[in-house]
Order: sequence, then structure tokens, then C-alpha cells
Amino acid sequence: MTHLDDDTLLKFHLEMLDPSDDVRIRQHLSACRQCGERDKKVQGEVGRLSEIEMRLDEVAPPPLPRRVRFFAVAARVAAVLAVGFLAGYMTAEVANPLPPNTVQQRLVPARLAAPPSGYVPCQAVDAGAGR
Repeated sequence: MTHLDDDTLLKFHLEMLDPSDDVRIRQHLSACRQCGERDKKVQGEVGRLSEIEMRLDEVAPPPLPRRVRFFAVAARVAAVLAVGFLAGYMTAEVANPLPPNTVQQRLVPARLAAPPSGYVPCQAVDAGAGR
């Protein structure tokens, strides 16, 4: 087997190789002193890379004008209140449905004179209509 190059050792330490290649590389590193020394150097570089932090300077977008921010907050508050009102209304309707409205009727004679049959004809009149 030929000596391992730095790129292969780097991929080995970053676990980018197939498991069969890992076994082959481990066997070679245990047998070859020259590749073992280069492997220690690559391990040190990989360790240094993990310590480096990159800081990106991102430009923040300009803030919204004060009037727009006010209306955005007001719209959010109105939406929350509307959802709360709707939820409360729906809960109240389910918990306490309105009772049926009963209509009372009374019989009012159509004529005061009694017909020969002895019965007085009456018509139905809504009791609440006269109020």
C-alpha cells in the first residue's frame, strides 16, 4: 500500500470515508510510522479548526418607522382581542344556549252574540301583540 496523503487523512478524521476504508486506514496507520506522524499533524490541524470561530458581520435592515411599528403592535393586540372575544362568545353559546321563546295565546271572541248552536267562535290572538 502507498502512503496516505493529507487529504485522505483529513477525510478520515472528519469521518467522510466509507467504513471499509476506515478499517484499511487504521491498519495502515498502525503499521506505517511515517503516515502515523503525518496523521498526528493532521489531527492537530483538525483540532485547531474546531476551535476557530467565525464572526460574520451582517448588516441589519433599517428599523421600521415609528408609525408603522405602532400600527403593527395595534393590529396584533386587536387580533388577540378579537380571537379572545370570539372564543368567549362561542363558549358562552355552547354552555348556555338561549331557551326557546314561548308564545302565549288567548282566545278572543269574534262576536258577543251566541249563535244558535251554543258555541262562541273564537280566533287566536298573540298575547304580546297588544302591549
